[in-house]
Amino acid sequence: MVKLSPQMRAVPQQETMAPLPMDTVRAFLREHRIIEPDAPTRELAYVVGGENQRLMSGAGDTLYARGELPTRVRLGIYRLGEHYVSAAGVPLGTELINIGEARQLGSEGEIVRLEVVSAYQEVRNNDILLPLETQLFESQSSENSFQPRSPLNDLVGQIIAVPGGVRFIGRLQMVALDIGTQDGLQPGHVLRVGQQGELVNDPRTQELLQLPATEAGTVMVVKPYSQMSYALVMQASSVLAIGDTVRTPAH
Repeated sequence: MVKLSPQMRAVPQQETMAPLPMDTVRAFLREHRIIEPDAPTRELAYVVGGENQRLMSGAGDTLYARGELPTRVRLGIYRLGEHYVSAAGVPLGTELINIGEARQLGSEGEIVRLEVVSAYQEVRNNDILLPLETQLFESQSSENSFQPRSPLNDLVGQIIAVPGGVRFIGRLQMVALDIGTQDGLQPGHVLRVGQQGELVNDPRTQELLQLPATEAGTVMVVKPYSQMSYALVMQASSVLAIGDTVRTPAH
């Protein structure tokens, strides 16, 4: 006869999180994407006009673009967004905001004829056209979900922005970080969020004191670029904010 007794087993933090389905990731990415600081944006295909000299187009409209575009792929229509920089002023990348989707109808020389399949905003002249990144993203990943795990190296960065311009951040919101693949980040890496302690006056000496930083939540990297990344807030014990630090969890 074997007598069994209750036992406790410590589970690493990254094992306590269930894998995140790809569909959930796509829902929060909202098709925002980053182009690298040194990318030649003036060489990207762009809208030059619509039929009947239309300056703005919507779903179902025909428009014309100039530049090289692949055929038989879904095309995203983008508008230049925020230019991200580090705390030291180093360019990290430029955000492209998704305006809609289009498909190619034909081309003549460097002029491409397109149909707007869907539009979240009006399509304007000079908007940029690129193959949808979700297709490239899926082709590079054979997994249907992310397995949360800690980075192998010690990383420290900051939350620098929120797609959509929100200032304060809660659970299941997307954030932009100022670290990326060149720092060793990969999809699924979990980082701990720390909030800087408040500045208080010492009641006796009147010195300005910095209180210790406190742990405020965790984020998981879902789309890393060279010098920055998009991450999803998985846990938040308090409201997060731009400027909060992110780092490798303590083992």
